[in-house]
Amino acid sequence: MDIEAMNCFLSRENIEKHLEHVRQARLRLSVLEKSFPCISGAKIAEIKNANIDRKAKGEALWLKKYVKSHELFFNSFSLNGGRCEKIKKYYSSREGLIYEIFRVAREMDSGFLFVYIDGKRGPKIDFSSDLSAPFTKYEPNLALDLYEHTYFADYGFLKDKFLKNALSYFNIEAIDAKLS
Repeated sequence: MDIEAMNCFLSRENIEKHLEHVRQARLRLSVLEKSFPCISGAKIAEIKNANIDRKAKGEALWLKKYVKSHELFFNSFSLNGGRCEKIKKYYSSREGLIYEIFRVAREMDSGFLFVYIDGKRGPKIDFSSDLSAPFTKYEPNLALDLYEHTYFADYGFLKDKFLKNALSYFNIEAIDAKLS
């Protein structure tokens, strides 16, 4: 995980707490994988089809999506902002896409905001408060964690300030590079 850019908008203490939270989820998933070897290292679709206890399957699916969402979040920022030529086909500019992400994010109470590429229709923004759609319906390219624990320690009730700061480092260039 490359979290260097996150140091620009979140405190080190906040980042460490977040990383510890994910470590604990990985440990819980690891215990489930040891109890049910058929899901060890399995993809989400494979876990979904595994022949295991329904409660364990639900927990394994949630934990897998939770960990993947956070790993994507930790890798969704960059210090190297670059040109975004292909995004202009779908949005007026890099800033146009950032504005759209900001607009959607500020309306959401808590959950993850995902940016993914939808075939020929370009970058799409989706929000999931229960992690039901990502990684099964589509494979996201960027993620923004909007749960209060992500920003409250550093920003308090100033969610918009967090969004402006975080989106300044959001790696839109990664989306641009994947567009055809």
